[in-house]
Order: sequence, then C-alpha cells, then structure tokens
Amino acid sequence: MVMGIWTQVAQLRDLLSSMERDLGLDSLSSNERDILLAFYANAAERADVGYVCTTDKVRAHPTVSRISQPTFHRTLRRLLDKGLVIQSDDLPLGTYVLPSESPRA
Repeated sequence: MVMGIWTQVAQLRDLLSSMERDLGLDSLSSNERDILLAFYANAAERADVGYVCTTDKVRAHPTVSRISQPTFHRTLRRLLDKGLVIQSDDLPLGTYVLPSESPRA
C-alpha cells in the first residue's frame, strides 16, 4: 500500500509540473512561483478592479512564510516587472491586482 501512495504523489507531481509548463510557470524561480501561486490562492474579487490580494495574506501562506522579507520583496519586484501582478495607485499599499489575462511567465 505504501508504494501506491508514493506512486500517486509522483503522478500528482508530474501533473503539476506539466500544468506549470503549459502556463509558462516553469521559467520562474521557485520563489517567484510560490509567491505568485500564493497571490492566486488568497485572491478576492472586487467589482471595481477584479482579483486582488494583499502581501500580508501572501506572506502568511505556508509556501511563502519561509521566505525572508528581503527575498520576498525582491521577488515581488520581479513579478511586477514581468506583469504577473500589478500595483495600482487606487488600492491601499500592499494590495496588488492579478491580471485578468495571465501573461506567459
């Protein structure tokens, strides 16, 4: 039975890897990928701007909490530069918009 569980985990990992490749996420660093996915995991929809998320929620996510503060901010800057998250002057500090059409990473 134990081998069955390990086989299922391996198959899930292969599936996830394939999905990440299809979305272009395989070109991101592991920190970029973890932070971006934490944004999506914690996003809330707002009628005026679409999906948004705060850095506080992202920092609290289990896959991101291990990342140091300076590394988090450098990585966030790279995600902003790539257009994978968007900063808006109309939103409170630390709140970011997720693009409605995800650009290829």
